[in-house]
Amino acid sequence: MLPCEVRVISPLHPLFGQLLAATGFKRRAGTLLLVVGLPDGAPGTIPASATDVLGGTVREAGQSVLSVDGVRCLRVLVDGLRPPRRVPSRPKTRK
Repeated sequence: MLPCEVRVISPLHPLFGQLLAATGFKRRAGTLLLVVGLPDGAPGTIPASATDVLGGTVREAGQSVLSVDGVRCLRVLVDGLRPPRRVPSRPKTRK
């Protein structure tokens, strides 16, 4: 029953492990959200599935959103964003 405290159980969420005061529910774009008090005191929302409010248990830390192939593709994209490496020019010599 709300209001109550909920724990963020998704290791992928920036507030993983923290207790938050939940005061209500909202639904946005088909996702069930909890209305919570954030650590800085501001109101906010968090997916209910990222908390223990529905009876979930703490998920294992170390889970990744990307597969190994996904990380490789991401690296190729990031490498493409780097400016080209400059090759030092040779000093001009006079003959």
